[in-house]
Order: sequence, then C-alpha cells, then structure tokens
Amino acid sequence: MTANRTVRITGMEMKETINQFEQDCRLNGTRKAVRSLISEAFLIWMDSLEQASVENDEPCRVGVTRTEYSLDKDTVIRITVGMGEMLSIRDAFLISAIVDEQRASREFLMDFAERPKQPINAQRLEQLLSDAFHDPSARPDMKRCGQAINMLFDIIDMIPKPYRAQPFAVISYIMWWMGQEGAMAAAISALAIDDQCSLAAIVCSAVERHIEPAWTSET
Repeated sequence: MTANRTVRITGMEMKETINQFEQDCRLNGTRKAVRSLISEAFLIWMDSLEQASVENDEPCRVGVTRTEYSLDKDTVIRITVGMGEMLSIRDAFLISAIVDEQRASREFLMDFAERPKQPINAQRLEQLLSDAFHDPSARPDMKRCGQAINMLFDIIDMIPKPYRAQPFAVISYIMWWMGQEGAMAAAISALAIDDQCSLAAIVCSAVERHIEPAWTSET
C-alpha cells in the first residue's frame, strides 16, 4: 500500500493540526508537543526508508527504487505540519534520508527534533552533515534517498500548495546530495512558494557554484 494520492487534504485540516500543535506547545511544552505530533509518523517514515535500503531495484520516478509503504492522510498532515512548524523536525526527516540508522538512530533524530538547541544534539547534527559533505567515502544509499524523495512527492501531491515549500526543499537537498539534476528545479519550486526558505536557497547557491559532496569526486 502506498500513499493515496487521490486524497486531497484541505487547508482547514492543515490549520486544525497547526492550531492543536501550538496549543500543545503552550500547555505541555515543546518537547511533548513534538513527540505527540510526529512520533508515529516518524516511525512509519523510518520503517519505509529501512525497508527500501534492503529491497528491490524496481524503477521509479527518480530512477532508484519504490518500495511499498503506507502514508495515510493523518500521517501526511503530521509530517507536513511538523516540517513547516519546526525546522528541527524538517532536519530530522532530511538527515534520516542521507544518513543511515547506524550513524543517526531514530532515538537521536527524535530527540533532536524535540530539543534542537541541546548542545549535544546540535553538535551531533552538525557533525553528521559535515561528515556527509566532506567524507569521500560517505556515498548515498540511493534506495534510501529515492524512497524519501518518492514519499515527499506523494505528500506534495496530497497537500495544499502553501504547505509544499519545506517538502520541496528537502527533496532538493536530497537530490543535490545524490548528484541529481532535479535539485535546482525542486529548490526553485520551494522558493516560488516561500522565498524565505533558507534550505532551498542553500541548494540553489550550491548548484550555481558547482559545490558538490565529496563523494562525487570519487565517481
């Protein structure tokens, strides 16, 4: 079962979840609110990435793999709201695609999403990104990355346009990390929706300046 892309999520449904999240933050604190919002959705996401890493090479829209997964309406809403409301949530989903669970466990990524300013979390995330960029041996898991991109495109198909900026931005970064030409197009799509989307701007700058991850020099 994959995401049902014939389902269209309304702006009102998105706003209801945003309002609930903001209320939870006020009443219960950010950490509990983040866990309540995305913990189950994140497990579904991570299970799908792990499954893709070890499964077939069936062609898909990004030329890597499409593994079966289940993204229901509630899961899509929670992932989208999380990415839009807190950059730490967006970054946890991003890192999960480009770094395997041996280096970035689910527990760490959830803790980062909840407590991004905790020094040990901030330092760990910065190190993961630095290693991924500078280490020539840090090659992408194409199946894992492709699965993330496929899920994000399915999410984009289901949500209202104003909420698509961060999913497009994450797609752009993953594509840039994979060395795919579609990175710039995805980043431009994000900026067309939100011209303040810093992640998309970073990808555009990297592509324009021909900045690439170290692994690409080894191919």
